[in-house]
Amino acid sequence: MGKKKVDLRILKTRKAIKEAFLTLVQTKGYERITVQDIAYEAMINRNTFYLHYVDKPDLMENLSQESMEKLNVCFNMDIKDKDIQAIDKEMFISSLVEMFKAIEADIVFFRTMLSQNGPHFSTHLKEALKDFILSGIGDHDHNQKMKVGLEYMISGLVGVICMWISDPEHFVVEEVIEHLSEIHFNNVLDLLKNFNGNALGDTLRTDTIV
Repeated sequence: MGKKKVDLRILKTRKAIKEAFLTLVQTKGYERITVQDIAYEAMINRNTFYLHYVDKPDLMENLSQESMEKLNVCFNMDIKDKDIQAIDKEMFISSLVEMFKAIEADIVFFRTMLSQNGPHFSTHLKEALKDFILSGIGDHDHNQKMKVGLEYMISGLVGVICMWISDPEHFVVEEVIEHLSEIHFNNVLDLLKNFNGNALGDTLRTDTIV
């Protein structure tokens, strides 16, 4: 049997609802918008909205789930149970490349959700990324060191994503991924020392030229 044909009218309506929702979050903030606002912006009636979603939180959850499913594919690195060492530099970079591509393909959603007007989406994103990474590592509930390290890494990653989507013209994806890779596979303090050393060298060279 072939796949069930997708009703294009449904896709069109859901696309209109999503676009209306994102527009309103940007202009009014998540807490202030209503289903009526969304329906009016999408040029549909409220009954049509309720054919697709239960309420505003249900819409938010569905949109978040869709975006998380796309990101989940990026972290499918086939890691065997407890074999965390299997994540080499090439796999790490490949996953980051795919992740940034997925975010860029839906950049309006991520930029809106991670803005000040968004409904605390960063927490949802952090938890989802943790689940993706831990899904193939086995029993980790009582490993405090792993929890601390993962929280440190994921919080930093989400922070970098927010920084990039807020100013994509000044942060080239390839360079951001290269920096993340260097930080992940090197001692952070050594990187900072090298940075300070290079900065000092640049300053001395400038002073000499002047």
